[in-house]
Amino acid sequence: MSACGRLEAQFTVPAGGWTVAVTITAIGGPYNVTVAANTYTPTSFLTALQTSLDAASGSDGAFAVSASFTDRTGTGLVTIAHATETFSATWTSTDMRDLLGFSGSLTPAALTFTGASAMRGAWLPDCEIDTTYGGEAGHYEHDRSELVSPDGTVYALSYATSRRYLPEIRWALISRARARTAAETTPGQSYETWWRDTHGGLYSYFAAAPQVTVYDDSTTSNSIGTFRLTGRVDTSMTKAAAPWHGLWEITAAGYKVP
Repeated sequence: MSACGRLEAQFTVPAGGWTVAVTITAIGGPYNVTVAANTYTPTSFLTALQTSLDAASGSDGAFAVSASFTDRTGTGLVTIAHATETFSATWTSTDMRDLLGFSGSLTPAALTFTGASAMRGAWLPDCEIDTTYGGEAGHYEHDRSELVSPDGTVYALSYATSRRYLPEIRWALISRARARTAAETTPGQSYETWWRDTHGGLYSYFAAAPQVTVYDDSTTSNSIGTFRLTGRVDTSMTKAAAPWHGLWEITAAGYKVP
């Protein structure tokens, strides 16, 4: 069975970083844990948060920050855990809280906390991914023009620069819950929500045309490439088995980031 893949939109943590105050019951605190200002993908942000959590309490190395990215069945929910000690946390930066899918402070103290909503910026489809050229990042477009004279002579002007365009990234049979916001069984899991969050101007930390990494298998770090998606201005999509509303076709296209 082919893999379903994953989409991850890049976002920017602003100057000053994002901070959460963490208290580890048997060690102390609160410790101000800051993820530095930078540009991240959901995956790289989780790694940065785990590193910052471990460093804040003297590098005990016992925190684990992960998301459910299992191919086809992953929920996108984030889990923050400590191997041996209970802990609690208060979000100084609510943008970080919301991005990770948590709705409030992490209390009372516990060994592990899991968010209530899928991590913002990541979308997990539940049917096989299909792209125009398989695992290739697209075809090449050159800055070239041609003129044909009345007698058939061809004159051309061409520059050495080029760009790569992937005409279609396609999921033919996406369940309604992972396609449409109104049908979500886990908040934030649908493509409609993902696109509005990342491309709809709803959150300042996502650029208007964010870089999107297209993974061809959600459980690995292998990707087809990183693209800026083009051509979509709304969340319309096509029913895969009309008039039934249970399955939907979702397509995207874009230019590979140099």
